[in-house]
Amino acid sequence: MARSAISSIRSYYPNLSKLHQKIADFVFAQPQMVSELTINQLADKVGVSTASISRFAKAVGYNNFREFSMDLANVTTDINRDTMFKKIHPDDTPNEMAEKTFQAMIDALISTQSLLHNDRLEQIVDQILKCRQLAFFGLGGSSVAALDGYHKFLRTSINSEYYPDFDVQLMQAAKMTEKDCAIMISHSGENQQALTVLKQLQNNHVPVIAITSYGRSSLAQRADYVLLSLADQVNKTSDGMYTLIAQLALIDSLFTIVAVKLANKTEAVMDRVREAIDRTRT
Repeated sequence: MARSAISSIRSYYPNLSKLHQKIADFVFAQPQMVSELTINQLADKVGVSTASISRFAKAVGYNNFREFSMDLANVTTDINRDTMFKKIHPDDTPNEMAEKTFQAMIDALISTQSLLHNDRLEQIVDQILKCRQLAFFGLGGSSVAALDGYHKFLRTSINSEYYPDFDVQLMQAAKMTEKDCAIMISHSGENQQALTVLKQLQNNHVPVIAITSYGRSSLAQRADYVLLSLADQVNKTSDGMYTLIAQLALIDSLFTIVAVKLANKTEAVMDRVREAIDRTRT
């Protein structure tokens, strides 16, 4: 959990007020120092009230400032604003660009993993295990992760569905019931077509598992379960690309847990799938 405090702040940052973003920027710059301050000391240094600090801690997912401060104390000393928002420059060598790209992907995985909690994973997996049908929803760049999830879960005994077209996704959502389960993937959590599908799912009382990058997005606020996929920004346009790596890792994690719990059934399904594919290669 060494990076959860920083990761949590970043997931909420775009939707924070200007005042709370000011506090967040101060934390980003000196996380270790901030973790050692009392709420009064931090308020004095930032130039805000203690009530603002308290509201900030709650706005980024904590019950109170003490809980936030304790989590922030676990942040390693080499995590600072420069490394989190490292830029790729035109005068970088190809090897330097590749190194920064790899590092951004590694950071995305570490940040995402730091926000996983065992209890929440158990709840999500239980929901998947008991569903009649598991449907994946994702549009645009998120369709890649949705297709990957569908492809993975085809190897289990759970009935899975995914359609890339928005209209078909909407029809798919209209047919689902409370006995089913939906995994909805959206980097921003604000895609209007995705939210239209979400509304239909909720009208049918379908449990929704959201995978998104922003904890205060419309999707995250309205879903039954949320998994945050985070990425250290290289620049604004590439942020979604690095988040995709985290999305895929979350889906792989869910698949692995489900497959292990359904070991006997999964092995039987995978044997039949392999046999079917092998017949096409002879």
